[in-house]
Amino acid sequence: MLSMKIIFVLGFAVTIVSAGIGGGIKELSGDDLKEAEQILNDSLSKLASGDGPNYKLGKIIKATRQVVSGTKYVYDVELIEGSQTKVCNVKIWSQPWLENGIEVTFNCPDGQVVKRHGI
Repeated sequence: MLSMKIIFVLGFAVTIVSAGIGGGIKELSGDDLKEAEQILNDSLSKLASGDGPNYKLGKIIKATRQVVSGTKYVYDVELIEGSQTKVCNVKIWSQPWLENGIEVTFNCPDGQVVKRHGI
């Protein structure tokens, strides 16, 4: 009986992991990628209208999403700043129920910048 319970639990865990839920990281494409691009552009606009940084999106190389106490998007992107283009890793952790619940982390060749903003 115990072995049946263990097999059931392991089977259930494999089902959850393969379904991409329960904190799993999902690489984005199609409509999910378009939604992630809009979220990134919204954050870039909000930050540019405040105290910066002032980046524009060049192109998305890769994007993933993970649900963990909110939603975390991770992007490998080309960002444009003035006349320069640089490849950066950008993380957006959204917890919309918090004041300034969106944290944006830019990891670029010239250093790391972490900013927060509201919706």
